[in-house]
Amino acid sequence: MSRSASSEGGWITTFADLMTLLFCFFVLLNALSTQPKNCGGLEQFLSDNRAQFIKYELRSTKLSCIVSLPQDFLFRSGGAVLKKGAYEALSPLFFQILKIPEHKSDLLTVEGHTDNVPMRSKKFPSNWALSSARATIIASMLINRIKYPENSISIVGYADTRPKVSYSDSTGSPLSGSALKIARKINRRVEIILTTPPKSIEESSLLFGENN
Repeated sequence: MSRSASSEGGWITTFADLMTLLFCFFVLLNALSTQPKNCGGLEQFLSDNRAQFIKYELRSTKLSCIVSLPQDFLFRSGGAVLKKGAYEALSPLFFQILKIPEHKSDLLTVEGHTDNVPMRSKKFPSNWALSSARATIIASMLINRIKYPENSISIVGYADTRPKVSYSDSTGSPLSGSALKIARKINRRVEIILTTPPKSIEESSLLFGENN
């Protein structure tokens, strides 16, 4: 075989290898971007115990399972002390989360959300302070009473900046009366976010490059 023919064959082989690598890379990126978070075990538990968790809402994103807990059975208006019976209502859910394999290494974020009624009490000068305090109380319960891994928990307070339902109607006019009351009730909540953590810094670097 001539040297030119050999060179041409080597080029084709290299090109084919490159195309194979690119194909694998894009398949991997597509899988990462479209594969939803597995919330099946949690969904099954809530379904099997529907009567007990009728007010809990589960939704999912690509990376997270989100459990929305209405504030009404957790805290009194304007307060951040757990109501009597709140621990008994919450603990079965979190003990179960610790048993579900797909959540074993998840990061857990406790989000506090208030309604849009201004908060100016001596203890809580704003809804920011109130929502953060409520998230802290739930996180402390998880760590101290349920023995949830401390290094996997974080807290955040959003005040009234992320309402679940709008305070405006379809025409853009502010809600009033019973409609406003219902919206505020829905928006007062604590949300538990279970998120898949990065596998490792090294794996992230292989896919997306190092941040130097």
